[in-house]
Amino acid sequence: MISSKELIAKAEEIAAEEPAYEHGHWGKDGYCDCIGLIIGAIRRAGGQWRGLHGSNYAARREVRKLEKIVSNADLKPGEAVFKAYEPGQGGYSLPERYEKGGEYYDGDLRDYYHVGIVESVYPLRIRHMTTPKPKMDTAIGRWGWHGALKKVAYGEEEKPMGQAEYQARVIGNGLLNMRREPNRESARIMQLAVGSVVTVTDETNDEWRQISYGGHTGYVMAEYLEKDVTLGTYIQVEKKVLEAIYDEIGDMLGLRGRESWNGING
Repeated sequence: MISSKELIAKAEEIAAEEPAYEHGHWGKDGYCDCIGLIIGAIRRAGGQWRGLHGSNYAARREVRKLEKIVSNADLKPGEAVFKAYEPGQGGYSLPERYEKGGEYYDGDLRDYYHVGIVESVYPLRIRHMTTPKPKMDTAIGRWGWHGALKKVAYGEEEKPMGQAEYQARVIGNGLLNMRREPNRESARIMQLAVGSVVTVTDETNDEWRQISYGGHTGYVMAEYLEKDVTLGTYIQVEKKVLEAIYDEIGDMLGLRGRESWNGING
């Protein structure tokens, strides 16, 4: 299994070669189609693709779970994204093998006619192969579905170095908005009180942080978070301080504090 970073790097490599659009090709001979960009990237990274050469096949057989795209926040680097026609919609042309009774029928009658790769989420960058040359989209547009590829590993390698999870405290003079996406116009998920301790899961950019709190995940402005290095630590007390405390308690109880201390730690 290859990593999502490898997939993206190899897709960029193919795009840099500027292959011409041609059905059934995957960038090996100067030609490539949309699913070919993914197939070629997987193969160049050392992976294998033994299934059909088609975006409908990929959507049904090569994605772990296909889900509707609501916003950028739904996506992650290395995922496949799809454009699709619904039955009866203009342009709809689902191959027979995916229709009811067909070899690959699974109850889904959408025609996934185009596929791309998410290279980054903020800013949004979707790499895809179209006519006449590779293209990069920076808006959701008609991309309607997304899913993690089965042949790609997703995990901690998605996080840049130095951006491991840590706890932080909400600061400021009022309630802090947690939003669905890292911008002021995005929908508000909830409000956090000053002093709330949150988990920072990603340092999205200089202005925003992705956090988790109370079972919710969203984005808050970085300036209202203070990384608290004391969270989860313990207080160290020198032995001589404890000895003095034992002495005082011993005097109060009519005991010899220092001897009691030595007895405990002897």
